[in-house]
Amino acid sequence: MDGTRLADRIAFGGGMAARKAGVICDAYRPRDGACPIVAANRLVRLGVLVLPVSGSVRGPAPLGLPYRQLVLDQAYVRAGDYVAGPAGTFLVVNNEPPAPVLGARCNETLSIWRPAAQAVPGINPYGAILGAGARGVLAGFPAALLPARGGTHAEAGLPDDTRAPGYIAAVAAVEGLAPDVADVVRDARGRQFVIDQAELFGGIWRLALSASIV
Repeated sequence: MDGTRLADRIAFGGGMAARKAGVICDAYRPRDGACPIVAANRLVRLGVLVLPVSGSVRGPAPLGLPYRQLVLDQAYVRAGDYVAGPAGTFLVVNNEPPAPVLGARCNETLSIWRPAAQAVPGINPYGAILGAGARGVLAGFPAALLPARGGTHAEAGLPDDTRAPGYIAAVAAVEGLAPDVADVVRDARGRQFVIDQAELFGGIWRLALSASIV
């Protein structure tokens, strides 16, 4: 039995186990910058069994860590897809058979905006962090958003400057739409962040964010 055949049998077995012990979920694949969890983006309905990353059922998953092992038929999903159902919404972070699927439980909904460039050189009118000319990059994307160590100080560098808390976000990648440094991110609670770093891993963007101080 070669590697391709082995991966296929493992994927099929995962699907069988999920149908018996898991819950029925819908898989979605983003196609543009609009919210991906819509009927037009649905790929398939399939069984999903959610486990801690270790795969053990002897104890619960650790508090505050979004990563889970998703037992399902791996042939139907790829990195960057979303799996939504009674257990929550999960972003497929990695799918490399014969290894299990790694998913991240989404705890926020993010929208990304690109501020408009200055119209003329030199002094321009103040437009706040998100001006009227900002262009949308992604809108209403489920994401895993977690606090990160460190943070940044305001650029003035005054002794009493408040440190802006840092965050790490994982969100699906869409072909032709790339978040960039200095883009503005807003979540469903109205909090606003600025992208400090954006790294693409397969079908996932890993974003280093700092809370904007306005």
